[in-house]
Amino acid sequence: MANHIIKICGIRDAEMAKQTANAGANLIGIIFHPASPRYVNLEQATAISIAARNAGALPVAVFVNHTDVEMRNICESTNIDIVQLHGKIARAHHHLLPDTYQRIYVQNLSDKGEIQIESGLEYLDSERDFVLIDHIVPGQGNRIQRKGFHYDLPFPWILAGGLSPSNVVAAINDLQPNGVDVSSGVESSKGNKDIFLIQKFITSVRGLHDAA
Repeated sequence: MANHIIKICGIRDAEMAKQTANAGANLIGIIFHPASPRYVNLEQATAISIAARNAGALPVAVFVNHTDVEMRNICESTNIDIVQLHGKIARAHHHLLPDTYQRIYVQNLSDKGEIQIESGLEYLDSERDFVLIDHIVPGQGNRIQRKGFHYDLPFPWILAGGLSPSNVVAAINDLQPNGVDVSSGVESSKGNKDIFLIQKFITSVRGLHDAA
C-alpha cells in the first residue's frame, strides 16, 4: 500500500498547524462544532488553514450537523475545500456542495462492529472521497469495536477512534486502512495538542513504509 494518509484533528492555532504539517501530516482537521473543546472560530480557522497550506498540508473543515449552506459559507470564508461530515444533517446535505469539495464521510460502528449506514453515502465519489470509520462517540479516545468489523464499502477509508502513537501500527497492520486520524491520542490534556506526541505518531506510521 502507498503511504498512509495521516490526519491530525482538532488543531486550534496556526503555529501548531505549521509544526504538525512540518512533522509530516497530510491533513489538518479544524473543528467547527461549538460543543467541542477543540472548536475554533472563523478567524482562528482561517489562520490555521493558511498555516497548514503554507507548510504542505491540507486543511479539513470538520462539521457536525451543519447544513449545506452553513458548510459552504464556512469553507469559502476559510479557503477550505475538504469537508468531514458528522451527524445526520451534514451527511444528508453534502450532495448539495460543489463537486470540487472532497468529502470525508464519517461512519460509526455499532457495538457489534457493524457500520451504521447513513443517508448521503450514495452520493460519494470513489475517485474523490473517503469514508472515515470512528467510534459512535467521537473525540473521546474510544476505540472502535474491531471484532466483527469488516470494511467492504467501495471507497478508500480512514481509521479513527482511540488511536495513539503506541497502538497505531498494530491498528494499521490489523485493519489495513488507507489512512489514520487522531485527536485525543496526541494531546497532553483535553483539547491541547502535544507536538512531541504528534511527531511520535507520524514517525510510527511512516516507519511502516521505511521498513517495507
